[in-house]
Amino acid sequence: MKNIKRIAALTGVVLLVGMYVMTLLFALSGRPDASSLLMASLYATVIIPVLLYAFMLVYKWQHPKEATACQKKNQESYKEVYQIDTIIFDIGKVLVNYGWLDVLQNLGYDEDTIEAVSQAVFLNEDWIEGDRGVLSEEELLQAFIENNPAYEPQIRETFQNLGKTVHTYAYTEKWLDALKNKGYRVYILSNFSEPLYKQAKDELSFLSKVDGGYMSYQIKLLKPDPAIYQRLIKDFSIVPEHAVFLDDLLENVAEARAQGLNAIHFTSRREAVAQLREFGVR
Repeated sequence: MKNIKRIAALTGVVLLVGMYVMTLLFALSGRPDASSLLMASLYATVIIPVLLYAFMLVYKWQHPKEATACQKKNQESYKEVYQIDTIIFDIGKVLVNYGWLDVLQNLGYDEDTIEAVSQAVFLNEDWIEGDRGVLSEEELLQAFIENNPAYEPQIRETFQNLGKTVHTYAYTEKWLDALKNKGYRVYILSNFSEPLYKQAKDELSFLSKVDGGYMSYQIKLLKPDPAIYQRLIKDFSIVPEHAVFLDDLLENVAEARAQGLNAIHFTSRREAVAQLREFGVR
């Protein structure tokens, strides 16, 4: 098929070049039919490619097996380039919904209280330190309270209900099972605090299906620190070129790519599956 394409393309080029050369020679010799030949050359510039394309369509129609074999070979070559054998997932907003605002509303707080608790807990830098795992559970709670002592009762109540912020998506377990059944290694890499993990442990039961990975508190490292990606790669013998990382935050995706991993910015499962397919993941 490729040889036929080359021959057809070469034939078209030779015809066009020949016509333009003849037009030039006629013009230089002063022949009156030079202008007619020029117009013919211009028409041929449009018509010849169209005829060649039509010829290729007819050839494909008459030789479907050859075309199919060519497509199959291209697909196999595509897979060989990527050779993806490992999928790495973030957890929050990828495998589980993280709805801290819903928890505050369900606790019956008014708008002022929701704003105060949000700023003291979930939107505060201390939350990040919780993910880093450098504070004990009591130290983390006290840090939240110190951010707004006037709301200590509500902050304590919110802290006791952290686990309710996590809800596994309906697709998560089936997705992981499908990947595992097809032979892919599956890992997690997520910024996650120990208190949240302890309270949401039952909701995170799907983690028993993965081959390994880290929550940030376990190794005192946070995404997008390059060290956390390298720790995962080294400890689980992951070949970066053969792995795809999925995360809902662009900065984490960008750093994963900087560390040699293939990476997808997760916006929905449907989009992620389509992009994984481009990497040869089925």
